[in-house]
Amino acid sequence: MKRLVFIVFIVVAIALCFIFFNTEFFYKNSDSITRAKTVIPTSNGEISKSDEKIENYTDDVAFVSLIPLKSDETVINTLSIDFDGDGYDDQINAIKRSSSPYIILLVGLYNPFRDQYDRTTEIVTEIMQVKTFSHTCMDFTGEHKNTLMYNGYAENGDFIMKLFMAEKNDGVFSLRVIGDFKSDNIINIQQLDRYDSYESQKTDGVSFPIWVYSSDAFRGGSTLDQIQTRYVWNASQKKYVKSFEKRVAETRVVEKEVSKIQNGTSEDFMAHLDGLWYKTSSSSGIRYVFFNSRDKEIVFQMDDSQEVYTWVDWSLRQRKFNIRTVNSSVTNLPRRVTVALTGIDEIKITNQDDVRMIINENNLWDGQYKRHTSKSILQSKNVDTLSALKILEKEREWLLPDETKIVFSNGKIVVNDISGRIVESKCGDESFIQIRGMDNTDFEKSDSYIADIEYDKNKKVIAVEFSPVKVSLAGITNLNMASIKLQPRNN
Repeated sequence: MKRLVFIVFIVVAIALCFIFFNTEFFYKNSDSITRAKTVIPTSNGEISKSDEKIENYTDDVAFVSLIPLKSDETVINTLSIDFDGDGYDDQINAIKRSSSPYIILLVGLYNPFRDQYDRTTEIVTEIMQVKTFSHTCMDFTGEHKNTLMYNGYAENGDFIMKLFMAEKNDGVFSLRVIGDFKSDNIINIQQLDRYDSYESQKTDGVSFPIWVYSSDAFRGGSTLDQIQTRYVWNASQKKYVKSFEKRVAETRVVEKEVSKIQNGTSEDFMAHLDGLWYKTSSSSGIRYVFFNSRDKEIVFQMDDSQEVYTWVDWSLRQRKFNIRTVNSSVTNLPRRVTVALTGIDEIKITNQDDVRMIINENNLWDGQYKRHTSKSILQSKNVDTLSALKILEKEREWLLPDETKIVFSNGKIVVNDISGRIVESKCGDESFIQIRGMDNTDFEKSDSYIADIEYDKNKKVIAVEFSPVKVSLAGITNLNMASIKLQPRNN
């Protein structure tokens, strides 16, 4: 009896030791592969995590990855569906990795024998912004096979859609790209009706065509024509192929857009007018008109002089936009401005001043105007009429606080002996400066900057401050970095 008790004791001790050492081994190796990271937003919009603070990729949903994640990976969205057709739900998760700015799709196939999700393959997308990204699975081809689709906007602004189909050859899983589409406009999936026999798995259904709308310029052309391309599923080639293409002439596109604006609301017309326009024919120098619907202002500018008029009332009648304004400096000087569209980027302006006397100067502002090609120029009554880049190039030299000389000329920036490129662009309603090729200088910290112009009481430029920013499709985000302040050398 004593011998039996002793044997039982030894067996239990061995079992406990086995459990202990295996548990210790598991936790030692959990640094390289971890289970799901759960992102839980708190009430004030911040992220609550027990071990680290991560970017808030979602507003009100906590996503749990059933696929093992590495220590530098964070799940931002999950999708559960039978992707490989074995009858078990798999998981396809969108993740962010600290070593890459791009969204990655991680495919995890369910292993019923081990009751776990295996990291099978990953797709590195061209998309960085979570807000523009989406992925889903559906039967595009009508063959009762789920196709993985992701879409979103690339860094250069192109809209991207890619389709993947799961394949198994001798038990080895792989992905086949069956559709790869890009456009500067839109891409549509035409979902057609399928019969009841398809729903009951008895027959295949029709495949869904994909329509790609893009401009001729996007395709390498030189016109404003629109190209409409239809792609259909080709079962023998196992991919989507072009079946139809139609070119819509520039005139029809323009007519359609003009009609849409003219027959829309006042807000549509106002949004279209926003920005700088220049008079196409003028014998006394170039005249500009700037519409600022946000601040309800119209600025008439020529050379160094400008007049600012405040919108009092506006209406859209008989396909013309009528704005009743008053001079910001002389409030008893009203002006009625009538704008008519003559093209997608052309307008006709007619002004009428109610001063009860004849003023011939008024006619000089009437006429045809074209939209200024530089969309970066902003205007208000307190801002210089030149863009930030023009201001920089107007001065011969600029100085950093350490007396380093900087020269801006013809789209180039030169710091000491280092030369780079500088351009002014626009994101939404805000202008920003892009600088390239300036390694080993103060400008290497970022590719994009907001340029703030400082003036003295005589409206003379006394400094330009560059604040580093990040520009994406979601907008302009300030970076937590020191700004760079320049002063003109003649100060």
